[in-house]
Amino acid sequence: MNFIAQALDRLRRDLRECQESEVYQPLNLEPYLSNLSKTVEALEKKFDIGKALQAPLDPDQVWEKWRLERYDFGKLDSREKRTLCVSPQTAMRTEVVQCLERFPEALERLITFNGFVHTYFTCWRDMENPERVEGLIRGMLAPTRIQRKSRALEAWRNSSFLFSPEAAQRLADAAVTGRKTSRQVCEDVYIDPSTGLAIQVQRCAAKSSVKRLIARQSSISESEAATEFRWIVQSFLGNDLDALTYRSIMAELIMSKLPDSLLEFQRSLVGVIHDDERLGDPRLAGNGPGWRTMPQDAKERLLSWLAKDTLQFFFDTLVPLNDENRRRAGFWLQYAKKQGKIKDFQVAVSDDDIGRIIASRARTIPSYSKVTAGKTSAFLMVFEGYGTEYVIAEFSETGNAAYIYTRKTFESGAIRLRSKSFDLMGALKRRSRATDRIIHIGSWEPKARRILSDLGIRP
Repeated sequence: MNFIAQALDRLRRDLRECQESEVYQPLNLEPYLSNLSKTVEALEKKFDIGKALQAPLDPDQVWEKWRLERYDFGKLDSREKRTLCVSPQTAMRTEVVQCLERFPEALERLITFNGFVHTYFTCWRDMENPERVEGLIRGMLAPTRIQRKSRALEAWRNSSFLFSPEAAQRLADAAVTGRKTSRQVCEDVYIDPSTGLAIQVQRCAAKSSVKRLIARQSSISESEAATEFRWIVQSFLGNDLDALTYRSIMAELIMSKLPDSLLEFQRSLVGVIHDDERLGDPRLAGNGPGWRTMPQDAKERLLSWLAKDTLQFFFDTLVPLNDENRRRAGFWLQYAKKQGKIKDFQVAVSDDDIGRIIASRARTIPSYSKVTAGKTSAFLMVFEGYGTEYVIAEFSETGNAAYIYTRKTFESGAIRLRSKSFDLMGALKRRSRATDRIIHIGSWEPKARRILSDLGIRP
């Protein structure tokens, strides 16, 4: 003891001597405290990001031990309790919630409380008695319960609605009115984007934003509708939105008045649907499962727009520009513009025209057939007459009649509407098998309408 006392005395004398020397300068602690504060903030942020915490022990093993102890919380140590509270497999179970209601101090450690809340967000209301879990969390948010400072804790205290059935819709409304993505509004209140609540927020935001757009359909301008739709697609309709919600929303937009009154909006809607694998081109067999969940009217409307745009593309891109060809385009567009008239269609392109297709960068023709043994391209249209489907082949080169076949006759043998190639004379211009032909000479339109009307095809 004397040795220690002597050493302390020497230290005190050395300190006085240092302070009285000319080289002594008081230490400025501000830079060090500032760096320390930044370090503390960075550490706190790691706990505040709402990410899942890794359970310190195997939750299944801890649960089994607890079960054998007849769910006596007192038989578990602190690590075992924390494992049950932060693990998604166990935290929301009724037995755990009941114990935490009796022993809420187990959640007073910030890291444990964060893990419990994250699990609630992950399983959002998909548990027994979610009201009990929400009441427990709100009770823990009282200022006297958890003394630690935390941005997440403060955000949750200021937004207690997060722990209620209203959470998803209120966050969705905040996203729509604040022009934010669902991810942004969730991160603002420390909800991880992968949680069940965040997923539901995106669904609600997508539905609400489309509902608001449709509500303005009688007064919104072309440019406003285009801007709003673009924002909705970018903010809420990404690939992380589930397919059923996406299809339901697209059905509402297709069936609204917006596409009929605003043609640019219609083209944008067709382009977005056409490029998305959750729906895609309704003509293609691979997209059939997605379209089977859509209303038939929505499918027919989309197909009619796609047919109209593709027919216009065919005449604008592959057909020589002259008055005769404008007449042909106008004639068939009368039919294409009516919902449900064109049941299906296909473009068949000659070798001479493939370069024009590629140069056009057409989005609405993901695949096309080829025409062999000929220099003309063809547009194939399927119409339904009196209980019979007909395939009509119209050609790009002037001087070719339009050939009309029953679909059964056209698809005889190995030929199908979606065949990879068509022999010009052997498949598309089989006069002996055609039901009739439309010859574009003189005032040909009235006669063509009569031919089609006799088959039950009217504009």
